[in-house]
Amino acid sequence: MVRYSFIGATGYVCGELLRMMVNHPGAELVNVLDTFGVGSKIQESHPALRGFYDKDIMELTEENVRLTARASDVVFIVVPSGEVVQFARIVLGEGKKLIDIGADIRFRDAEVWNKWYSAEHPDPDMTREAVYCIPEVMRDLARGKNLIANPGCYPTASTLGLQPMLKAGHIVENTIVIDAKSGYTGAGRRPGLNKLLTEAENNFCAYSLSSSHRHTPEIEQNIAYITGQDTMKPETWQYINFQPHLLPQVRGIEVTIYATLDRDYTNDELYQMYSEFYKDEPFVMVYPASQPVQTKWVYGTNLCAMTPVYDARTHRLIVSSVIDNIGKGAAGQAIQNMNLIMDLPETTGLLVPPMYP
Repeated sequence: MVRYSFIGATGYVCGELLRMMVNHPGAELVNVLDTFGVGSKIQESHPALRGFYDKDIMELTEENVRLTARASDVVFIVVPSGEVVQFARIVLGEGKKLIDIGADIRFRDAEVWNKWYSAEHPDPDMTREAVYCIPEVMRDLARGKNLIANPGCYPTASTLGLQPMLKAGHIVENTIVIDAKSGYTGAGRRPGLNKLLTEAENNFCAYSLSSSHRHTPEIEQNIAYITGQDTMKPETWQYINFQPHLLPQVRGIEVTIYATLDRDYTNDELYQMYSEFYKDEPFVMVYPASQPVQTKWVYGTNLCAMTPVYDARTHRLIVSSVIDNIGKGAAGQAIQNMNLIMDLPETTGLLVPPMYP
């Protein structure tokens, strides 16, 4: 039995992780902590959990984190950028495992974090000790480790869509363009003017224009890892254009990836190549050119679905890749990583069909 706790109890990711954990036969919730909703029941923040959990939200203090770590095997954490280190030190000091679903330890080189987050990282050594893990890409690095950086949602969909061709070595450097769209849960639960129904409904917009989004270097780091470059030398990474957009829907991410290739393919060849590459990955589904994937096909799951095609006129690979941003993009992948580091089958508790339509 894996005993787990969650720091950041009132956010969407915690609600989704607890919903998914209902299906996990070998896990027991110990504590939930936050600075919001302290003293209330977890089901008050997440009404869908009523009847499944009955935990009080504990105040997020160092002492409560210490007590929680002692009673847990794994602690999941989602807190504002720059705040993970103080709690990670406590959990690791108690000899327990921590999975950060935020961005504080995603970069091997802390200088990359400093640049893109406009702050000084509080513990650069921790970023080097942490293991960033998309299981389908670098699971061998994470086995048996205590500190896991759970990937971002956009980088997960993008990296999985790129990986087979990156491994094949036919992408022309510095030609990758990623046109990405996300539902509003990707913007978190805290109130904001742009999240009001009157602002969001029937609306569509780009944000972080000119590849200024913080997931840009994360994707570039993943490309460097897959292609055998040094992840501690960002000056050697190839550049991408990554442009996110907000969709007028609650869940779901779709990324359309474009990359120039140095040889031609047919659509059938690409389908066979991608299918063969992911044949042993239960959470990745490849579709032929005649079936462009849709976000509803992965709604509420840990699945990634993709359709790779080739434009012979422009010599470009085009891949449409979809995930649920708070499923495979956050909570689902965090559970997959928990299973991995606790030496459980990665699919434990996660093989469910999407909530379609």
